[in-house]
Amino acid sequence: MNQDKPVVLIMAGGKGERFWPRSRISTPKQLQKVYSNKTLLRETLERALTITTIDRIYIGTNASLKKSILIQEKNFPEKILS
Repeated sequence: MNQDKPVVLIMAGGKGERFWPRSRISTPKQLQKVYSNKTLLRETLERALTITTIDRIYIGTNASLKKSILIQEKNFPEKILS
């Protein structure tokens, strides 16, 4: 039953200023591919799916990043909080 699974809120806001020069306003740290061919956000989503279901995962971000995250993570259009 999904109610037994935890609700996960992934914090994906911010500008990634401390990750400069690799990070930019248009592609902050969470949208960068750092350790693999997946973005940090995608890697975090996949880890979250090991403990809960997709319907219990939310992404918290700022309004300026919402569109970029929607393009990248098409399964979460109603679950992105900004």
